[in-house]
Amino acid sequence: MWLPSAQQWLFSVKTFIAASLALFIGLWISLPNPYWAVATVYIASNPLSGATRSKAIFRVMGTLIGAVAAVVMVPNLANAPVLLVLAMATWTAFCLYLSLLDRGPRSYVFMLAGYTAALIGFPTVDVPGTVFDVALARTEEIVLGIVCAAVVSSVVFPRSVVNAVTQRLTSWLTGADASARDALEAKSGVEADANRLRLAAETGEIENLASHLVYDAGGHRDLPRLVREIQPRMLMLLPILSSISDGLRELAAMGGPTAQVRDLVERVDRGLVQERPASVQELDELRADLERRVALPGANRTWRGLLELTLLMRLRDLTAIRSDFLHVMQAMAGKTKARSKDFAYQIANFAAPARHRDRGQASLAALVSFATTIVCCSFWILLAWPDGGTAAMMAAVAGSLFAAQDNPVPSIVIFAKWAVVAAIISGVCVFGAFTHAHNYETLMLAFAPWLLAIGLLISRPETLLIGLSLGVNGIATTGLQAHFTADAAAFLNVSIATTFGVCLAAAMAALLRTVGAEWSIRRLANANRATLAVIANAQDASQDGRMAGVMLDRLMLLAPRAKAAGHRIPDAIGELRQGFNIVDLRHARAGLPKYVRARIDTVLGNLRQHYQRATSGTPASPSVLVAIDDAIEVVREEQGASARKALLGLIGLRRSLFPGQPSPPNLPETREIPEAAE
Repeated sequence: MWLPSAQQWLFSVKTFIAASLALFIGLWISLPNPYWAVATVYIASNPLSGATRSKAIFRVMGTLIGAVAAVVMVPNLANAPVLLVLAMATWTAFCLYLSLLDRGPRSYVFMLAGYTAALIGFPTVDVPGTVFDVALARTEEIVLGIVCAAVVSSVVFPRSVVNAVTQRLTSWLTGADASARDALEAKSGVEADANRLRLAAETGEIENLASHLVYDAGGHRDLPRLVREIQPRMLMLLPILSSISDGLRELAAMGGPTAQVRDLVERVDRGLVQERPASVQELDELRADLERRVALPGANRTWRGLLELTLLMRLRDLTAIRSDFLHVMQAMAGKTKARSKDFAYQIANFAAPARHRDRGQASLAALVSFATTIVCCSFWILLAWPDGGTAAMMAAVAGSLFAAQDNPVPSIVIFAKWAVVAAIISGVCVFGAFTHAHNYETLMLAFAPWLLAIGLLISRPETLLIGLSLGVNGIATTGLQAHFTADAAAFLNVSIATTFGVCLAAAMAALLRTVGAEWSIRRLANANRATLAVIANAQDASQDGRMAGVMLDRLMLLAPRAKAAGHRIPDAIGELRQGFNIVDLRHARAGLPKYVRARIDTVLGNLRQHYQRATSGTPASPSVLVAIDDAIEVVREEQGASARKALLGLIGLRRSLFPGQPSPPNLPETREIPEAAE
């Protein structure tokens, strides 16, 4: 049995106070529908104060844009119902499309602009002359609810986003250390991959949470930048761990690493122990030792030497990222001054901030929204349904709220089921409890149990959807006004229209969006293959950073879908390894002799053809292996940082694309005892 925590009770009480304040002010200044202010409080509230302020700002902006759109469309098209319906449906769908492409907190502006126009426009179709007054009143009601929610959240026991982000980062570090120890023990398989994908999913959640840092009232100017800079490094850690695990398994098949290399591996492992983890200074010293070992000449003469060289370079990257992560944690705790740009791991050499935008999926969601509005309005017009505008309004809201999900149908169905429950509870309140309320105090006393329960439900992610449905649908159907009368017929019609609109949104989504996580995974995998083909183009390196950044972003999108797909997903981390190995090659080739560049260009050309022709999971052709082996043979004769980086890319590609292949035919393997190899 779930028992609310103290923090959940506090959030519920704070939200109830904000709702009470919004209703009091709405009644005091005689707003037409003050219940919209109450419903808005529950839509905009978040247990974290910064998140509430963030949502409030974007909701105000979206409401204003939507109100202007309704004022422009309704009076000009009121005499042409078909054109008006098409215009409203197009506006809602277009705004939803922009919202899904954005994927950040700003996306809320576009979504609100879309369905706010429906909230204002559809109820005024029969009386277009009142649209400006309705738009003004609805905007005032919504802004009132937003302001009350933001003020109470900020004043009454505010909860900092900084603390929440710090807790999530600490939890992520624990999981990352465990995954790193698995890699150092050469563990592989479904469990190891699942742990890394879970870290990628948690990184996405941290990014979403940290987007509210700028609205936190703590004056932490550097923290949003620090989290933005550490987030891609957190994702880069995953292919690095995969590469470390793979290298150690290959070395184990050859008798294990040499004594000095094994000692460095053990030092890295000791630095990850949670009881006494290595400090930033100790990690920097370990990284310096790894760098000195990497720079030793003659280490790349044998296959074992090449494997050890690439292993040491990846261990160096691991310690650099962990050092940067610890620095960010200390800066967030106020224990050290934030670095400006001197992070140990230079992510800018590999990836630039970029987002994956799936225009096809966004277009499909927009099409479903458009069709839902058209169908609902057709019922409204053909049946001359007095409350058809309410149905169309709620269909637009329900369709927009869950459009970002791969399969929104289950969520909309839950929303619809609890809309029915909300109507029943609302009926009990309107025709029971509210009839005994003769002033504001007794009204809020009657309202309190319901509103407090809604607050508790919203405070938990598991019951957020239920609380949202009860808050939006239930409060709206009460119809609380300054001069309130309980009209059974009007209440029943509004309740039926509300439920019909939500159910129609679910039915249309079920008919037109028969896709799920597997469909999205296939699209992301195909997009990755296309990106790899672009990165492998030896003639144009201008897009390398952006393309690599997009692949990191896709990893965050793939990770939470893994569980829904039963972990039957493409080798996203493996393809990410291949992408960054190609970037290593591209960066290294400029510092190598012309004849070496020609061999590398042959590898890149073969890879480009492979990614253009093959689907995800298709083995690379033998010609790719031959080209890689030929390139390794000439590059290993070179010295310097460019040669080492090229070898890192070539060997990483060979191990990722051809994991079961023996050592290159023209390269000695050296199976002697590791100690003797020194």
